[in-house]
Amino acid sequence: MEKYSIKVNILNRPYPLLVKAEEEETVRNAAKLINDRIKVYKERFSVQDDMDLVIMCCLELATDNLNQAQRAKTNLSSASEALERIDEALNAAILNVEEGAPTAR
Repeated sequence: MEKYSIKVNILNRPYPLLVKAEEEETVRNAAKLINDRIKVYKERFSVQDDMDLVIMCCLELATDNLNQAQRAKTNLSSASEALERIDEALNAAILNVEEGAPTAR
């Protein structure tokens, strides 16, 4: 896959990156999200040190990421359990048909 050279600005600093074409919009949106969150922290908490702002932003985004991963894992587990129940019900129905038992309607 071809990669493109782009620049994103975070805290008014340019960062050159090589990204796949299909990832460019996501990377640019990520940089915008970071800048927006830093701005909120700067206004809300009167924090002036850029490093503190970046760390606060990183902590928030990492926490969000971990929470989403946990929700996805829970959802996957629930879906897997539901599919198991469906599989068991289908297997029971097939067994009933093969044995000539009347099916419930």
